Amino acid sequence: MMTSSEGGEAVLLVGEGNFSFSAALGRIVATDTNDITSGTDDITRETDNIAGGRGLRITATCLQTKEEALRHHGSAHNIHTITHSGGEVLFEVDCTRLSECVCLRGRQFDRVIFNFPHCGRKSGVKKNRLLLKHFFLSCVGVLKEEGEVLVSLCNGQGGTPADRPMREWHNSWQVVAMAAEAGLILNEVRPFDGEKPDSYQSTGYRGFLSNSNHPVRLVQDFLVQALEREWPVSMVTEPLPLIIHSSPQRLNACCPEIQDTHTHCYWLHPSHTHTTSHTPSDDHKHIDTLLADTHITYDSEDEGRERECSNRFKECVGEGEECVGEGEECVGVGGYMLRPSLLPQMEILREEREHREREEVLHGVSGLVFQRVHISPWSPPAFHQLLLWGAWPKASQSIPDLRRSLERLLTPYGLSLAEEQGSLWLAAEPMGRLGRLWADDLTDGVRVCLNLDLLASLVYSLPDWRLLWSPDPRFLNHFLLRPLPEQPFHPFSLFPQSFVYDISFWAGPDWQEAAFHALVREASREMVENVTLIDTYTPNTQTDTHPDVPHTYTPNTQTDTHPDDGFDVRMVLM
Repeated sequence: MMTSSEGGEAVLLVGEGNFSFSAALGRIVATDTNDITSGTDDITRETDNIAGGRGLRITATCLQTKEEALRHHGSAHNIHTITHSGGEVLFEVDCTRLSECVCLRGRQFDRVIFNFPHCGRKSGVKKNRLLLKHFFLSCVGVLKEEGEVLVSLCNGQGGTPADRPMREWHNSWQVVAMAAEAGLILNEVRPFDGEKPDSYQSTGYRGFLSNSNHPVRLVQDFLVQALEREWPVSMVTEPLPLIIHSSPQRLNACCPEIQDTHTHCYWLHPSHTHTTSHTPSDDHKHIDTLLADTHITYDSEDEGRERECSNRFKECVGEGEECVGEGEECVGVGGYMLRPSLLPQMEILREEREHREREEVLHGVSGLVFQRVHISPWSPPAFHQLLLWGAWPKASQSIPDLRRSLERLLTPYGLSLAEEQGSLWLAAEPMGRLGRLWADDLTDGVRVCLNLDLLASLVYSLPDWRLLWSPDPRFLNHFLLRPLPEQPFHPFSLFPQSFVYDISFWAGPDWQEAAFHALVREASREMVENVTLIDTYTPNTQTDTHPDVPHTYTPNTQTDTHPDDGFDVRMVLM
């Protein structure tokens, strides 16, 4: 148990992002209270214990320059809060070389705090393990004799029995061993509740899966824990990049459920402005800013190609594919995108894990994915996906066992499995397909891909997937006690009003229906539930194109003959 002394303590925070955690400490100091969150048994109480004494000296640091740090949302306000409460903020402080920092030279601290350390970018387990080791060694030089170090890690990273599930030792950050390198021992583990510290915001994306009480997380835990009774399950807890580097050809090969990767993926097009002061690294700096909070992994071939880019940010891909010319779009051959699926990343993880181990283990990974889909009642543009894969001899023979397990778990909620084109598709009414199960005999692999958002809507009887994104406490409070799927959610909105509008307009030859759906989605703030194309009309090429002469239009389908009808738009008020 860590308590603050009567005379106050010196606390050093390293690796801060937007300084919101340090600002939360500063606010506690400013209000001079010792019991902000009485009754909570988590790291929040520890925050109050640290900040509870008079004369507390907060020193908040980050690795970035001041200009880079101020790019984080809210950082300027948080820095003001820290300094106003008597603390100080230092920039360009390397947490692995604290004793070399001029501003810290000769100073010692009662507490050193590092929240969610990560090397970023192409880092893996080994690099993050070394980061912890050098951080602990560095702390020794600035830590008082009775001082302590607080490190917040994501579940599974530590590699201790406190992690649930406990990750394999070789695949963890081995926090106890890394601390022992500096002569430190682990004497306490507490859960970190990121919602409790006032105004604390993690600068990395966490999402529903980080909230143990969210229905999406509950469904994932329900599936994984049930499958663990028959197979060893090992979940990957490393943060995966929200942005990936790929091409339509690669996506088509591994994601057949995405019908058109050109229009149904969110491709990123870094802006490129020609100026006289343009330098070869300008484009890389631009994308570095864009990806500041993501961890990008390239393969060796892509990395080599990236080093060859001198005058612009070239979105290169694999063998046989080349970048297009200056100023042109790279979607046709490859580039960066918000990940439409975890399958491309799963292939990299599969190769890494199966290179080390071949035992019959179901590996799993989950995260948010983005697809540029049309607006319909059960087509979320962003949802959480769960992938499971395992390697067995004659993988196709393992499909029946896994199928029986999934049917036993999910058929009580109306889900069924049907075979089509070599895959078993999981479907339920009214949402349609929720995932698929298939075998890859070339790699002796079994694959399961599930839409967790639609599954949560199914098992908890949600009338609309958009409720999953609601901050309404009437919805969230239903899941505080982690109810079983047998306890469905009962809507608090009775007979919601709906409106149907007809919209018609003229469009040019470059018209894209997906772009129209994106426009409706943005303008309505997700209030539109469904958009249906009723009919399209093309001009009669025999008529005069003079604007004063009436034009004749003919329908190109037999579904409708009313020239006023273009789209039906259905809006439902929740």
